[in-house]
Amino acid sequence: MNPLLEVILNQGLLFDALGVIGLGLLGMAAVRLARRNQSWGGTMMAVGAIALLLARFYLMLAPHFVDDDLLYSIGPIGASLTIALPPLLLSMGFAGIVWGLWGHERRLRDENR
Repeated sequence: MNPLLEVILNQGLLFDALGVIGLGLLGMAAVRLARRNQSWGGTMMAVGAIALLLARFYLMLAPHFVDDDLLYSIGPIGASLTIALPPLLLSMGFAGIVWGLWGHERRLRDENR
């Protein structure tokens, strides 16, 4: 097997940690942008980064605490929500980042006119 592929498959914690660090840096940069320029785009980017971080943490921790007993105790609606939560958070996170970038770029363009 390819050594790089083997590292990716066997050493997932390293990539999870790098992903969380990258999303944290994105969130901090977006908060700084929102505070410095009073931009709602920066706020939207920060909300998107937080949603992506929550989804990332959920996907990292869910295998350790979501089991058959938990799914049975929360019922069918709760089980459906545990399945729907990660894609919903990921979609909201990406949408927030893209919308925030678009909004901030539009604000800068309007200021330059």
